Amino acid sequence: MSQPSPSPPRARTEVADDGSVILWVGGAWAAGTPLPEVAFRADRVCVRTDGLGLFDSSLPAWLHAHLRTVRSVDLADLPERLKALIRMAENVALTGTPDEGPGLLENIGSWGVESGSSWGRALEHIGHTALGFLRALVGRARVNWSELTLQMQTAGVDALPIVALLGFLTGLIMAYVGLIQLRQVGATVYVANLVALAMAREMGALMTGVIACGRTSTAFASQLGSMNVSQETDALRALGINPVEFLALPRILAVTLMVPVLSVFATFVGVFGGMLVACAGELSVEQYVTQAILAVSWRSFMAGFVKSIAFGFIAAWAGCYRGSVAKRSALGVGEAATSAAVLGITLIVIADAVFAVLFNLYGV
Repeated sequence: MSQPSPSPPRARTEVADDGSVILWVGGAWAAGTPLPEVAFRADRVCVRTDGLGLFDSSLPAWLHAHLRTVRSVDLADLPERLKALIRMAENVALTGTPDEGPGLLENIGSWGVESGSSWGRALEHIGHTALGFLRALVGRARVNWSELTLQMQTAGVDALPIVALLGFLTGLIMAYVGLIQLRQVGATVYVANLVALAMAREMGALMTGVIACGRTSTAFASQLGSMNVSQETDALRALGINPVEFLALPRILAVTLMVPVLSVFATFVGVFGGMLVACAGELSVEQYVTQAILAVSWRSFMAGFVKSIAFGFIAAWAGCYRGSVAKRSALGVGEAATSAAVLGITLIVIADAVFAVLFNLYGV
């Protein structure tokens, strides 16, 4: 004996005496079957059943789609299972739809706020550093002076091989390029002037500052960032010790003292590298040395020396600053080391441009 087929899903509406709409649903509701279409506009809807048979998720989904804009919905007469499914559909609609991403203006605003707070922290660190140096001059700062000699060795003596190599290659390359161009006008003797002046005034300080950013700033950022992770800086604050004075001052002072020495060393090594190329061609050693001495005045030498002092301070400060604000995680320490090198090199290039303008204005 065959069983009767289930009745199709149906729905109808009627208007109650109080102006609300009564939505009647009945029949068997199953996914894949044609669903009824009803249209109504009301602020209050009461849902009731009329011969409701078996149903699956298609019924609560249909009800949610038709009732989502209604302000007041009465579900009191529905079976408990159907009410639970309707509430589940509402929760999924509220939490399952991804929010739209921020717009262009919102992204620009967020970047501006973050940049402003970052520069604010940087200026605050500069202020603490300057105050620490003033306190150290009058003997009131609590500085870990035992670190000074170690940091001078790390930032200075240990950097001699890489500074010598890059300085030698820089002078060699400049002499080679200069010979190619100056030979066309028969002025190859001035290649010594080119190499000596460029190394003493510009390349020696700039190259040494970039090297300090690459090896010293990143080291400082990693060290101080690791101290943040292990809460050593918090322990210093608990003891009433300013971490900037205790940790940053000896590092900044050591690099500021050693980078000018390395810059002078790089200058002489670069001039020597240029001499090997020039003297292998048309110049003698005496000609090269004489022209190099005549090219570099005391004013030009001091211009490069002053630059190297500023570049050393910038490189050391960038590492200490990025390490002090590093996130307390292994990933944060790595990000601090990377950002220290980027920040240091960027500020050194900006400072070099400022020095070039100032020296040109004052005829240095």
